[in-house]
Amino acid sequence: MNTDEVKEIVGDIPNMTLKQAESLTSFIKKHQVMNILELGFGHGVSTSYMAAALSRNGDGSIITIDKEEARQRKPNIETLLNRVNESDRVTVYYEPTSYTWRLMKFLEQEPRPSFGLCYLDGAHNWFVDGFAFYLVHLLLKPGGWIIFDDLDWTYDQSPGLKNSAFVKDMPDDERETLQVKKVYELLVKPHPDYCNFKVEGDWAYAQKRNTTDDTSAERNIVVEKIIQKEYYGLGQFLEKVAGKLFK
Repeated sequence: MNTDEVKEIVGDIPNMTLKQAESLTSFIKKHQVMNILELGFGHGVSTSYMAAALSRNGDGSIITIDKEEARQRKPNIETLLNRVNESDRVTVYYEPTSYTWRLMKFLEQEPRPSFGLCYLDGAHNWFVDGFAFYLVHLLLKPGGWIIFDDLDWTYDQSPGLKNSAFVKDMPDDERETLQVKKVYELLVKPHPDYCNFKVEGDWAYAQKRNTTDDTSAERNIVVEKIIQKEYYGLGQFLEKVAGKLFK
């Protein structure tokens, strides 16, 4: 099923546009993504597009997680996946509190699941998604990608949340801050294990470095600095010895 055919089925159900779907499915094909982790699925529109893309590519699977309340959406994710005939490709988890709890359970599994792409369109706040990034990092394959949706989203501009008591009780700066962008700028981009940063519209991309072993770029940097320091100290010592021997 191509993207236009999926669009005919999902119609105007939020929250992924046809343009976004075309961009995401092209990305999946270009990078030969096979295993996808989705954090926040809503009605399952994005899941349906991605599942159809994997089907066109020949193989692949999706694990997707959202809060329990998403089960009551009309239509819900199971309904849409059945309509696009891709329910067997997707494992759906509903969590009472947060997808971070399910990610903890993944880390406890042996073997751990691993993913070539994480599409994150969930809590949109620093507290959950900052931690989620760290957990995803542990589950992402070397060379894998993470895409953050709603880079410019704020609580005070959200039609569905801005008038809620929860948001009104927030400090002003918490309501007005682009919290997903803070995660991307302060946690993802400075991380030594990530590269190929790109912002495209409301999406932000980052790729986990394609290391061939368990040694992270961060540890490499630390070791390199230690070696440089020791080498510099040794060099000073040899210079002093040579100066005394040949003066």
